[in-house]
Amino acid sequence: MVQFLQAIADWANVRPREVKNLILCIGGAFCLISFMVLARSLREALYLTSFSVKTLPYVTSAYVFLGVVAVHFFVQWLSQNRPRMVMLVLLFVLLIGTGILWPVVSLSKAFVVVFYFWTALGTLLLTSGFWVVVSEYFDLRGAKRLFGLIAAGGTLGAMVMGTSTPYLTKKLDIHFLIPILVLILGLFLLCLYILPSLPDSPRQEKGNASIKESFFLVLRNSHLCTLALIVMTATCASSLLDYQFKDLTRASLHTKEELTSFFGTFYGWTGAISLVLQLVLTSPLMARAGIASTLSILPFFLALGSFGIFIHPNLMWATLGRGADNSLRKSLHRSALEVLYVPVPSALRRKTKTFIDSVLDALAEGIGSGIIFLWVTWGNQPSRYLSLGTLALSGLFFFLNLKMGKRYFDTLSERLTKDQKDSQKLLAEARSNARDLLSATFTHLELPKLGIPVTWPVTQPVTTVRTKDLFEEGQKTKNPVENLTSLEPEALSRLLNEFTLWTEEHIPHLIRLLARDSLVPKISEILISLGTQACDRLVDCFVDQETDFSLRRRIPSILSQIQQPQAEEVLLSALSDRRFEVRYRAGIALVHRKRENISSQFTTWPPKIWKAIESEVNLDRAVWEARRLLDQVEDHDSLVSERLGVRGEMSLEHTFRLLTLVLEPEPVRSAYLGILSSDLKLKGFSLEYLELTLPSTIRQKLWPFIGDLSKRELKKASRPLGEVISDLLKTGATLFASEKDRKALQGLLDSKN
Repeated sequence: MVQFLQAIADWANVRPREVKNLILCIGGAFCLISFMVLARSLREALYLTSFSVKTLPYVTSAYVFLGVVAVHFFVQWLSQNRPRMVMLVLLFVLLIGTGILWPVVSLSKAFVVVFYFWTALGTLLLTSGFWVVVSEYFDLRGAKRLFGLIAAGGTLGAMVMGTSTPYLTKKLDIHFLIPILVLILGLFLLCLYILPSLPDSPRQEKGNASIKESFFLVLRNSHLCTLALIVMTATCASSLLDYQFKDLTRASLHTKEELTSFFGTFYGWTGAISLVLQLVLTSPLMARAGIASTLSILPFFLALGSFGIFIHPNLMWATLGRGADNSLRKSLHRSALEVLYVPVPSALRRKTKTFIDSVLDALAEGIGSGIIFLWVTWGNQPSRYLSLGTLALSGLFFFLNLKMGKRYFDTLSERLTKDQKDSQKLLAEARSNARDLLSATFTHLELPKLGIPVTWPVTQPVTTVRTKDLFEEGQKTKNPVENLTSLEPEALSRLLNEFTLWTEEHIPHLIRLLARDSLVPKISEILISLGTQACDRLVDCFVDQETDFSLRRRIPSILSQIQQPQAEEVLLSALSDRRFEVRYRAGIALVHRKRENISSQFTTWPPKIWKAIESEVNLDRAVWEARRLLDQVEDHDSLVSERLGVRGEMSLEHTFRLLTLVLEPEPVRSAYLGILSSDLKLKGFSLEYLELTLPSTIRQKLWPFIGDLSKRELKKASRPLGEVISDLLKTGATLFASEKDRKALQGLLDSKN
């Protein structure tokens, strides 16, 4: 049994730390939707057998008014307290109230109306409050992976309760189903009670929210405003279709038992369809097609169903149209909407989510009811023509979904940039704890454990010849070039600082002096001042693979400040150099040129940069993690101010530096910090941003190094030991300084073949 459950967890890509919270959230969703299905079936059956269907717009209008009042107090309560605590109290109140209504609902039609409002308002607040709680427990990447499963728990509840309702109505009087509602609420309460408390302090999130404040918060935020319009459009279109469905159902079925059984069966089957969609399509569709495409599926089926009812109004078309709407709203649509709330800051989400999900949703339903009242109740026209309104709303729905895709990306980028200071704090904590925060590990090939030490070549200083007073002699002859490489360090330093008549003939000797660490800053300054004269010599020296590596790795910094097209071209070409440190320093040089606007050809860079990034991420994990620099980099850019020293960090830094050349620099820098951060939510935002911006070929290769991969995906990304060692051998002296080490590695490779 344990192995079976582990196999399911692996298939669903559930992480060990998420199991408990996920199970409880699934249980909560199961209870929530079970309550919703049974309560809705009961109140609609009780109401339609007590009142005419044409009175529904009056009840709906009253429900909208009461919903606004209830949400006003609920939003205030939610903004001042932990969402989990608010939900526990709300569930307890609903449980007691439903128990009180049980014995009296059959006594008077007035109690039928009270039961209708009590269960409808309870469902309204429970649904929104539950997802506010859930969003606190999962980061953005976890939300995309797991919200489909959580919603699947709800659809399973709809299926179980829906298919059980016909059987229960045959065995029990309809009024004796109300205690089952009480039992469901009790189980829901238990699930949330067991859910662990979050460690963050609620004081930081408190605020005295109101309906008015929530409205203006939504209005000022383009992401929330578009999201609110999507919710309202979907609800309004659904309410028109729902009335047509009920009108045609009431015309075909007449008794209380028939209606209860039909509605129960209907919600059960739509729940089953929704469950399949949740388990099979929701997470993969959001990951591959994106949020906008996932949201656009519902309006397509709304339009299709409405068109069918308009052409041939009957119970079959009404059931198919409303069934598609009901299934998709509880699966793809709901999951996508909840993911859209995750990038919103927690305090803002608490103040606005319930307002959108409750007040605006109820307002949209009220607008739909108003249309129905004017056309059907007051105008006495057939409900068939409501399909025209649904078709128009479906078109608006499509437009808003496309707009939401852009809003979602902008919000994610903004959130990343704003959280950059927090990322710096978290990096400092990680550095003090010496934690390896990257998901990439060197576990597949630990060379020291295999008896192969990984050593690094040491740069040998240039040999000097001790002479007497060459500095004074050079000044007398005005030709110090012959003696530059022979001077003692102290005399050479004096010459570099005091001599000013540098010409083209000095350049080869100055370049050779770049091998001396202490002289690099002054030599670089002199060569940069020579500009065009030095550029050709520097380029020739740089592109020659036989040039001493101690010289080659210092040249990109100089070329970055020389305003010559040739310098730019050679730096771009250097991104494909066989030596990592050359590529690394060329990347820094290009960032400097772009930042200082030392070019007029930036538009020609992207194809070459993307090709270089793809080449970097195509390397094996062992090669990725083993990269080091031979000495300290003198010219850091703004991407990193201090390193953690974890394995793979140099490769990650170089890759993200190249990304700043082809994407917006600030979000990329923030994403880099988020990847290294120990905060799962920041890391989730970073991964989501990268998933939205990177080409699929690069993203698929980069993800094994930094991504939230499942065990199955990690195993798929792993390569045989022999292939890894072959790649390591290709890196040459950058990894293995001595011939002895390289022979030992080759021997290990031969033994594995």
